[in-house]
Amino acid sequence: MTKPLLDTLVGHSAGNLRLLNTMAAELLTVGAEKEQAQLDEKLFLKLYTRLPRKASAR
Repeated sequence: MTKPLLDTLVGHSAGNLRLLNTMAAELLTVGAEKEQAQLDEKLFLKLYTRLPRKASAR
């Protein structure tokens, strides 16, 4: 994991160790599946960025 990714994980976990461990495990799992040599913020954004919902027609 890159240093900026570690900083991002710590910041987003807001001191919650369980959340930090869960996010790190998910990143490691996806990184292993994609056979990535190093995990970075791009992978974090792919996993944890919410896409905006389309407005429903009324």
